[in-house]
Amino acid sequence: MRLFTAIQPLPGFRAALEDLQQRLREAGVTGKYREPDGLHLTLAFIGEWPEDITELLPVVQKPFCVTLSHLGIFPEANVLWAGVEPCEELDLLAKQVRHCLADAGIPFDRKSFSPHITLARKPFVPEKVILSEIQVPRVSMIVDDVSLYRSDRGKDGMVYTVIGSSSENAEW
Repeated sequence: MRLFTAIQPLPGFRAALEDLQQRLREAGVTGKYREPDGLHLTLAFIGEWPEDITELLPVVQKPFCVTLSHLGIFPEANVLWAGVEPCEELDLLAKQVRHCLADAGIPFDRKSFSPHITLARKPFVPEKVILSEIQVPRVSMIVDDVSLYRSDRGKDGMVYTVIGSSSENAEW
C-alpha cells in the first residue's frame, strides 16, 4: 500500500478550499485541480508499506485551530497550494507523527514540513494573475485527529482513501 498521514479538512474548510479553486479558475489559472474529497494537509508521506499502521498514529491530546492564509507554488513539484497561518501546534503534531514512524522503523519522506493543501498540479498561471492578490477565504478549522490515507492510481490521477484515524487509538 502507498500510505501517508494527513489532516482531513472538515466540511466548512473543504468548502472554502473549493471556493478558492473556483476563484483561481475564474482568474484564468488552469491545471489539474484536486477533487474536493481528495484535499488534505499532509503530515508525513510514507510511500509503499505493506500494512495498516493506524495504531501508530498519535492521538491529538489538545485540539487546535488552523487557518487558511495564502497561496503558493512549489515549482520543483509543479504544485499550486493553499497555505495556513504559522501554527506551533501543527508543527509539533507533524514532528510527533514523524517521531512515531521513526520509532517504529517505518521509512518516510524526511523533507522539512511545509504545511499546505495541494489545490492543483501542473498549474499554469497567466502573467496577468498575481496569486497574492487572489482573496483567500479566512476560514479556520479545529484539528483533533490524524488520518492515515492509502493512495491508489486511478484513471484520472491519484485516489486518496482514509483507512484509519488517530481517534481509533484514543482511550476514553
